Amino acid sequence: MKDIFFNLNNIRIEISFKTYDELRRTLFFYQRNKLYKINIPCKNRLKKDFLLNSIKISKEEFPNIDIIPHFSILHEFRKNKFNTQNSFIKFLQVAKYLRCKEVLLVSGSQKRSTLDSVSALAFLKDNPLFYSEDFAIGVAFNPYLPSCLFDEEIIRLKNKLQSGLVSSIWIQFGTDYKLLKRRLEILKQIIECNEENILKKSNIKLFGSILIPSKQFLARFKYRPWKGVYCSNEFLDSVDFANNVVEKLLMTYKQNHINPIIETSSSSDEHLERLKKLFG
Repeated sequence: MKDIFFNLNNIRIEISFKTYDELRRTLFFYQRNKLYKINIPCKNRLKKDFLLNSIKISKEEFPNIDIIPHFSILHEFRKNKFNTQNSFIKFLQVAKYLRCKEVLLVSGSQKRSTLDSVSALAFLKDNPLFYSEDFAIGVAFNPYLPSCLFDEEIIRLKNKLQSGLVSSIWIQFGTDYKLLKRRLEILKQIIECNEENILKKSNIKLFGSILIPSKQFLARFKYRPWKGVYCSNEFLDSVDFANNVVEKLLMTYKQNHINPIIETSSSSDEHLERLKKLFG
């Protein structure tokens, strides 16, 4: 682990909660431990008014914490694409008003045929929300897909970047770090080509998902895997093997200037100690 080093205060952490009080306790924990970069996902019950109110509480009561909220088209879908697109614009307006600098847009694990992140970005082109450069959108990217699906993922990413609204790319978790290295080279070429096409440096930031292995988490994941997350059987069968894979992923992230985002629960002293050990 000596070759791996990320400043724990610079990594991002995705949080999950069921009540506003739990949100406050979680953010207070991170603030007390000087962890100020938090993502609020959009999934399950954490959506719509509950999500918007949670962002408001976070920004007003914990102004030192840098919040990046997520918008999932799957979870925020409102009867048809027009209602959903209008809801997305309202979400962006609220996020910008609350001084969020970025929103992560995802289609969700089951893409809608009428609206996805590509078409949602196309609708936003020339929207006054983005006239200034202090507000932008992040998009997801899965480098672990099988070849036939990966070709489609590349096309989708190119279309997202052509909107000119994308400030960051969020890389899905997976355990084939050798495949990741090869496909990161493709990703870099796409970003460079996009910069040439829009005639300016886009300064796109890269973030990479990290899952912290534990016996409980691996057993739960094996029983109910996350759609689109490719984990080998060896990873799921052994905590030691899984930790070794995560270390190699972190090495790859560091070599490619990819900022980690922790997607597993990390809101207790025990979790924090595990993170400190992992990040050196």
